[in-house]
Amino acid sequence: MTNSKPRDVQVLPIATNTKAIRARSWSRLRFEIEYALERGTTSNCYLIEADKTALIDPPPESFTEIYLEALRQTLDLQSLDYIILGHFSPNRVATLKAILELAPQVTFVCSLPGANNLRAAFLEQDLKVLVMRGKETLDLGKGHVLKFLPTPSPRWPEGLCTYDRQTQILYTDKLFATHLCGDEVFDDNWEALKEDQRYYFNCLMAPQTPHVQAALEKISDLQVRMYAVGHGPLVRTSLIELTKAYGEWSRSHNDREISVALLYASAYGNTATLAQAIALGLTKGGVAVKSINCEFATPDEIRINLAQSEGFIIGSPTIGGHAPTPIHTALGIVISSGDNSKLAGVFGSYGWSGEAFDLIEGKLRDSGYRFGFDTLKVKFKPDDVTLKFCEELGTDFAQALKKAKKVRVPQQAATPVEQAVGRIVGSVCVVTAKQGEVSTAMLGAWVSQATFNPPGITVAIAKERAIESLMYPGGKFALNILPEGNHQDYMKHFRKSFAPGEDRFANFSTAVADNGCTVLTDALAYLECSVNQRLECGDHWVVYATVDEGKLLKPDAVTAINHRKTGTHY
Repeated sequence: MTNSKPRDVQVLPIATNTKAIRARSWSRLRFEIEYALERGTTSNCYLIEADKTALIDPPPESFTEIYLEALRQTLDLQSLDYIILGHFSPNRVATLKAILELAPQVTFVCSLPGANNLRAAFLEQDLKVLVMRGKETLDLGKGHVLKFLPTPSPRWPEGLCTYDRQTQILYTDKLFATHLCGDEVFDDNWEALKEDQRYYFNCLMAPQTPHVQAALEKISDLQVRMYAVGHGPLVRTSLIELTKAYGEWSRSHNDREISVALLYASAYGNTATLAQAIALGLTKGGVAVKSINCEFATPDEIRINLAQSEGFIIGSPTIGGHAPTPIHTALGIVISSGDNSKLAGVFGSYGWSGEAFDLIEGKLRDSGYRFGFDTLKVKFKPDDVTLKFCEELGTDFAQALKKAKKVRVPQQAATPVEQAVGRIVGSVCVVTAKQGEVSTAMLGAWVSQATFNPPGITVAIAKERAIESLMYPGGKFALNILPEGNHQDYMKHFRKSFAPGEDRFANFSTAVADNGCTVLTDALAYLECSVNQRLECGDHWVVYATVDEGKLLKPDAVTAINHRKTGTHY
């Protein structure tokens, strides 16, 4: 999504002595899988002005200039007492330095890992830091007594939630957030946010659900009337529903039969970004992901998670021609376990060389491990195409594990119900979608006209399909309706398993529709569609789309039909 609006900052009261300062970006900020819906985001900061003044979670450096301007108009920085950090990120340092220059008296409030990162980023300054371990409180006066709850996770080891007893606001930072930019400050139209909230959870929270459940347990006894989130609309209307959903999504993920240990370390954030994309693919593939940041995990944590997983994937940067020490430690634990029946994978980012990957792969190969994919080496920062490749890589890895675990049973005759369902026929179509530089396609026979006015269709898409993540409201696709005769060639081609990143359209004649999607020139007709809604239905998503344009290419041809004998497969 593109938007002509410039970045801006909203400042507005949300409770007694409390303001939200929302730095808004209407377009995607950077290449990370959680921003792939391209709906922009907000970086939410909060200000509590009582006898003492506290600022919670200043935004990253992309907002520094306009944020400081808004902050100076809102607050006399000489009166600022505390800056509370829900997590630490290097991209926040520029903003924190700018505030410190104007308010050198300020004291930072954060968790112990956050304090360590903060001091490392300000080596030449003697910072004032209050470390919150979970029992301490901070009294700002006028009833604003703040309670702090450390919520560490592999992605944010320094995670910290803050609760204000006076306003009953819980400042959740990453929890319950949404990458969505708009004029709506609160989630009053919460039904429209569900898909974005679920996507955010799948991208960022699903790989670390034990930590999410621990955080939910910590906040369960608090009387909360609002979640002041780090991104997107503040949560008040759907507070109960979203909290319940986080619990259900976490339990559903943990209950999956097969799990993968995803071990990584990241020097500049690039390897962590790759890990997040692979984790999303694993989640789509139907396996549980045990995300392990080796820089903070204990050897026992690594050992236990490995023992409970059917496969593992190791991600590493290359620093000075070597893998970092935490990765060497994790690799030693893997090899010493002696269980080379687990499926393995290796990935990572590098700048000038990539010796770490060869080292990890070589030691695993020497120990007899099988690999689920060729080692993935990404130079510098990943782009859209690379992240989509990582997602597909994760899905393929998951499917390989599920296939290996299935016990072959003698094929039984279809039941009467299965035979009856199988008599539902569908036209043979190829669905093509494009977003940015990412282009993909799938064979679709579960397609139906849904509405006359506006003209609309539904398409059912299996959750593990690569095209699924391009089929969110606002997305564009083309529906190529195939004619009888040559449709078997298309069915054979598009039914096969594609390697991650493989060209789906090789050896076929194609053109480009007005909406940018691929059109098969041998099609009987094609429709250009815009995704309007999607509904989760068991193992599929059902997408409703409106038809924007269309063309009949072969008026005398007959639509190809897919006849099935059972309703248990395509």
